[in-house]
Amino acid sequence: MSQPTESLPGLFDFRSEGFEILLNGRSIIDTEKGLSDSPLRNAAEVHAFVQGYGFDLDNPIERAEVFGNLQEAINFIRKYFLQPENPDGLKLEIPRKILEITDIVDLFLLASHSHPWQSQGSYDQTLQNWACSILKVVHTIAHMDKDLRSTYFLEIQKQILDRFYKVIHRDPEGALYLGEQGDDTLRVNLVAFEAKPKKPRESTLIKLLHKPENVAEDIFDRVGVRFITSTRLDAFRVIKFLKDRRVVVPANIKPSRSRNTLISLEDLRSAVRDEKENFTDARIEKTIDEMHSATKGSVNRHTSEFYRSIQFTGRQLVKLKNPVFDDVRELKALAKGGKLPDEAVRVVERIDMKYVQKESRFFYPFEVQIVDKRTSDENEKGKSAHSEYRKAQIQTALRRVMKGFLDDPRSR
Repeated sequence: MSQPTESLPGLFDFRSEGFEILLNGRSIIDTEKGLSDSPLRNAAEVHAFVQGYGFDLDNPIERAEVFGNLQEAINFIRKYFLQPENPDGLKLEIPRKILEITDIVDLFLLASHSHPWQSQGSYDQTLQNWACSILKVVHTIAHMDKDLRSTYFLEIQKQILDRFYKVIHRDPEGALYLGEQGDDTLRVNLVAFEAKPKKPRESTLIKLLHKPENVAEDIFDRVGVRFITSTRLDAFRVIKFLKDRRVVVPANIKPSRSRNTLISLEDLRSAVRDEKENFTDARIEKTIDEMHSATKGSVNRHTSEFYRSIQFTGRQLVKLKNPVFDDVRELKALAKGGKLPDEAVRVVERIDMKYVQKESRFFYPFEVQIVDKRTSDENEKGKSAHSEYRKAQIQTALRRVMKGFLDDPRSR
């Protein structure tokens, strides 16, 4: 981080990193500053900036919320980005002055090198770097917490997963299968079916910090299911079942999120064509093996090139009933019938029912992953293991958030 060394006329100064964010698609997490793209010189300027951001620091509730985010950010950095909590983290200690901050305004002034604590004679970046790093995490927490849908997550999850649970069964012998009943013509035998549990808060934060978008609404796998089949051919049969029985509707798929690194669709079609009328699973699987089917690897740079699966993201229209709608309507009826005290009647009559919706409806994403047993076992080995994936995510987040410390050999 550096201070400006030359001055330009205000109308001709386009050096601010804000231009990179607004015009070039750069993320605030990757900039040199904490959050503000221009220096904040005093408390009044901090208040004005935070007001523009969306919080009113003169409101004690909002001020306390922001300070709570500050404390969570410090604890998160200590746990995931610093040694000894993270053996691959930085060899740094959070300065006492940072830990003693009781007003978020101080953090913004430190990020702008405008705080009285910072030496005016020599330019020491330490406190500024810490302030910038912490503010990046504070910003991410704020966006994570302001996703309105998170309040209703359990009901959202239930509605989406119910579509799958209705077609997952066990036969009398205990074998798991996908089908509406045992003799379903589209039945697919399964090795396993898994529903993703709610993502822990810190995992969501790591995911946001390593993503360039850094927006909570862009996390598409909060709700997800995973099918494990006996064969690769059965993996495609799962897709056929989900599509034909409208458990998943292609019109509601998010195209950029579809990945197939199991077998290319064209190779599968060729294998079926080659068999002509001699259709057996074993013959088609053998033909696929002989083709040495090559598929494009994952575009997610944290996923091992050896990882193989089919995955796509659907969107379901979720319908949530307002739990207070009937109560408010009943109060309206009681007020109209003169069964409430006059003061209560005046309050109830002010309630405009157009602001009390009976039902909220919105599309919510869910991820489907399908893989055969042999590939699933291979995915869990070595570089493909989830632990390696998570480590890579954390290291990317570390490099983005702690950018100001990376050139210091003492931090390694």
